[in-house]
Formats: sequence, structure tokens, C-alpha cells
Amino acid sequence: MNAKNSRDGLLTEAIDYYADHGVRDTSLRTLAAAIGTSQRMLHYHFGDRGDLLAAVITEVVAREIAALEAMSAEERDPFDALGRHWARVRATARKFGPLYFELSTHAMYGAPYAVRLPEVLVTRYAAVFAQTYATVTDAEHSSRLARLTLGVGRGLLFDVLLDDDLDAADAAVAEFTAMVRHRIAHRRDHGT
Repeated sequence: MNAKNSRDGLLTEAIDYYADHGVRDTSLRTLAAAIGTSQRMLHYHFGDRGDLLAAVITEVVAREIAALEAMSAEERDPFDALGRHWARVRATARKFGPLYFELSTHAMYGAPYAVRLPEVLVTRYAAVFAQTYATVTDAEHSSRLARLTLGVGRGLLFDVLLDDDLDAADAAVAEFTAMVRHRIAHRRDHGT
């Protein structure tokens, strides 16, 4: 089997296709033709369409989590790591943002394949943010900040996809970061 028809090769091709065209009601046959493989190969590696979509979003999120973990390990200041992560999200917003939100709506509507997506899209991501914040605050506070950061970041990403105002989103990220830094410093200085 050549690399293009390997599971990883097909998954990368599927991610790129869906990122460029959206998921919509694309059948496995249509996807296979578009990425230069057969429907049989997609079935062999992924099962049905839902299983492929679950693999797509799991892989996209896994790549983002790995990047955030690497940034957190490289930076002494967690806010520098989070700033680098925002820059990465910002740079890929147009390509992966619509795919992310489209598949998220499948989870919201209870698509059978999407039953694990909340764990992938919320729990895993929040855990990495919490780990990053844990270097500067206690576990309970870092957990709350993780959910807040996740919500703010996704809201800003959603807005950017609608209005394309990257400058406004960057300014909001800077303001949010300043507020969180201030809150952490206040807690540390006053024991609250």
C-alpha cells in the first residue's frame, strides 16, 4: 500500500479536503474521488462516514493540543505560550475554523458519530490550558481559567470567521491576557 493510501495519508487528505470545502453532505464516494482514492480504501481504514468525521476532528484537535503542549513546555511564562497558541489559531482560522464549528454543530445535534466530540473538543483542550495555568496558580483556579480561556478563544475565533477583523480579535486577546495576569497577581499578592 502506498503512503497516499495509508490511513495517515488518507486522513491528511480528508482533513485538507474538508477544511477547503466543508463537510456538508459529502459522501465517501465524492470524497474518495476528490482526494484520489477509492471509497473502498476509506471504508477499509475508517469504516463509515461518521467514523471518518470523528477521526478528522480528533486529529485536528490532537495536532492543536500537541502544539499547545510543546509551546507550554518551551515557554517560562504561560502567557507567552498562550499568546503563541493564539497566533497559531489565528494563522489557521480561515482553513480550520469553519471545519471545527461545522463538526461541533454535529455534536450539538447529537450525531451518533459525534458522541465523543465534547471530550475531544472541550475536556482535552481545557486540560492542557489548565496545565499551562497551573504553573502560576492553584489547580482549582487554573481549571476555571482554562474553561474561560477556551470560551473566550472560541468566541473570538467565531467572530473572526464572521467579520474577518483580526485586529479586533488580537486586541481582545491582549485585553483578556492582561485581565487574567492581573487577577493571578492579585490572588498571589492577597491570598484570594
